[in-house]
Amino acid sequence: APFKNDIVGSFLRPQELKAARQKYFAGELDRDALTAVEDRLITDLVQKEVDNGLQAVTDGEFRRSWWHLDFLWGLNGVAKYDGHESYKFHGKKTRTDNAELAGKVAYNPDHPFFAAFKFLHGLAQEHGVVAKQTIPSPTMLFRDHRSDNWPKFYDTRADYLTDLAKAYH
Repeated sequence: APFKNDIVGSFLRPQELKAARQKYFAGELDRDALTAVEDRLITDLVQKEVDNGLQAVTDGEFRRSWWHLDFLWGLNGVAKYDGHESYKFHGKKTRTDNAELAGKVAYNPDHPFFAAFKFLHGLAQEHGVVAKQTIPSPTMLFRDHRSDNWPKFYDTRADYLTDLAKAYH
């Protein structure tokens, strides 16, 4: 690395994945069954990436519902809530999920991104390529008023920023 050809790593979710996720949220599919669908589709995607000559492969973000919020929700001290406002994309409306501080920010050893990367890393090793996974910058916690309530949990903004940096580190 760096390689001549590279990609960001976010791919459009296959219809099969969208349908499985809908069934999961409707209670018609359990977590293990959803994970099995994700695993299979990620395995197929990695094969396509390798077939197209990529030396660094991603899971297409197939385990995420948002490229940034899923990561933030996985940190201790960050909660999911309904922001009642949709992101605007060329006249389309999105879900209204958002993230907010719900306590002191801390590293989460059970963050779901660890298991996702472990699976991807195993696939990458089988193909002799590098696994890569994107995470949002800490500044994503400052957008959309996500950090406005830091004074509820911290004496100083510096203390908040120190905890956020430690969680990312």
